[in-house]
Amino acid sequence: MKSFVLFLATFVLGAVAALATRTVLHEPYAEPAVAAAPAPDPHAGHAAAAPDAKIVNTVCAICGMDVDPGIKPASYEGKLVGFGCAACPAKFAKDPERYGPSALRNEVAPK
Repeated sequence: MKSFVLFLATFVLGAVAALATRTVLHEPYAEPAVAAAPAPDPHAGHAAAAPDAKIVNTVCAICGMDVDPGIKPASYEGKLVGFGCAACPAKFAKDPERYGPSALRNEVAPK
């Protein structure tokens, strides 16, 4: 029992000494010398939709599904156009003139 108590006391003393040494020698990361320039706004110059604007369509012009309010809408001719699935915004961005008029009429674009 005496050797166990001696071992435990030595172990605790060593752990405290190691912790104290690490605390004294700790050097936090330095701040970067030059801050990176902010990324340019990809939407600069685009007409922004009004903050209270509502999505004008209930049917996705691309896939024909009901519009999912969880998917970020796109702006077309100053109006918000909603999408039915996660793949539709990319398709709309590639060819908005094909899908936009159909979305404003709340119908599926012709294939």
